Amino acid sequence: SVTFATRGQVTNPLLDPNVRLVIAHRGNRIAAPENTVTALRQAVDLGADAIEFDVRLTRDGIPVLMHDADLDRTTSARGRVSSYLLSELEQMNAGARFPGNDGSQHPIPTLEEVLDAFRATPMVIEVKERRAAEPTERLVRKFGLQMRILIGSAERGVMEWFYRTGLPTCASMLDAALLIPIALLGLTPAKPRYDVLSVTPEYHGFRIPIPRMARAARRAGVPTQVWTINDPSEARLLWAEGISGIVTDDPAALLRARSG
Repeated sequence: SVTFATRGQVTNPLLDPNVRLVIAHRGNRIAAPENTVTALRQAVDLGADAIEFDVRLTRDGIPVLMHDADLDRTTSARGRVSSYLLSELEQMNAGARFPGNDGSQHPIPTLEEVLDAFRATPMVIEVKERRAAEPTERLVRKFGLQMRILIGSAERGVMEWFYRTGLPTCASMLDAALLIPIALLGLTPAKPRYDVLSVTPEYHGFRIPIPRMARAARRAGVPTQVWTINDPSEARLLWAEGISGIVTDDPAALLRARSG
């Protein structure tokens, strides 16, 4: 039986060290345009345990799903997300540059729309910029999803801000780095400010000692999630090392690996 980490009476599977979650990176990214409702819906339909997506702010201050600061890589438009009004972004096709695009229209979704549509699904929200922090927190609380979500960011200022909100958080990159020497020495860290250690196998060519970090985090009661893993054999090795969540572009392959 699976035990869930609890705060109060509500369970959040994203905080449980004793599970093996498959978390869909920007949705079912291998088969649908990333950060679109289609990709997120596909991931849920496949049976992914959680969905992950990125948040940026429009010119008029509305949080929308977009990974890059500019629109050029994924959409039919060019320029920065922050230079467009929501009404303008809604006319764009977020799937325009997806390989094999059949001309289908994939709108850029708002965070509000996604939180509303997927409120039953655990969500890992990567907040890409500091100015998106308050609007993201406001919407999470509006929908009462404090224990269905996990907040992460590569921006230290974003994580420092979220640490003070009481929402479930991933470790900032600095806090993750500070765990490395503790892990290598086999020590037990003090109870951290974050709820989940979220790490990547390599950082600027440096191999991250994930199994030892995961063991150190577990000693402090913190689960570890690893991104982005698309190789089923690598995923199985990580699960064997006690990793509790794997973020992947190919949730179907990892779901097969987990059940096999």
